[in-house]
Amino acid sequence: MGQSSGRLAGKVALITGAGNGIGYATAKLFAEEGATVIAADISEKDLAQWDGVENVIPVLADITKLEDIERMVGEAESRFGRLDALCNIAGINDLSYPLDETDDERWDRVHNIDLKAPFRICRRAVPTMIQGGGGAIVNIGSYAALRGNHGPSYTAAKAGVVGLTKSIAVGYGKQGIRCNVIHPGGTRTDIGQHSGGNYHPAGQALSKTIMTFPVNWFGMPEDIARTCLFLCSDDSKQINGAEIAVDGGMSCC
Repeated sequence: MGQSSGRLAGKVALITGAGNGIGYATAKLFAEEGATVIAADISEKDLAQWDGVENVIPVLADITKLEDIERMVGEAESRFGRLDALCNIAGINDLSYPLDETDDERWDRVHNIDLKAPFRICRRAVPTMIQGGGGAIVNIGSYAALRGNHGPSYTAAKAGVVGLTKSIAVGYGKQGIRCNVIHPGGTRTDIGQHSGGNYHPAGQALSKTIMTFPVNWFGMPEDIARTCLFLCSDDSKQINGAEIAVDGGMSCC
């Protein structure tokens, strides 16, 4: 699958949520572009599709567990002695539960996966990147961070990802670390299924409003993957701390 002349030739990348959706599309594209990919996911069944695939090392991991984060980054260190790119893609949403129906359990689950896990993974990965001369981090935000089209759990978590991204960009820019955030719009993934249930009626009503937007707001996982590739390649070497909406213009409405 890899190409010695690809845009990521010789690079080592860690991608979470690599078993499906945006994570899968990104892992596939990175491997095609010459990277060696540590493909992490919580689903053993989803990871099985990477067995025997050139340039891809599947790692079963729960990103809410410190020992699994250590194992993911440790794969890059022990096998290759470096980590050049990190894409924090694994995530869930809050199924659009409104504030007065959001309990602590829902808030904590969303924040643990969507904000605390990327913080912990970045914290573990950055020293390895610095040791190797630098690296690129891409965090996945959301249209919700810009316009609040979900419940408070998801909206707050993704807004927090923006703050995390900018702090890393400023704090480690001089050490060769670039950190950017992508805000997807509507994207064909199974995030609702992985989020643990059905959308709240308030969210379904909001979806009907969004469908009236006069733009091509609905995209595919590959659209996000191509932006991840750009941000992890030398083509974007002067882009750091940026928020990039990949939503067909959704956030303009």
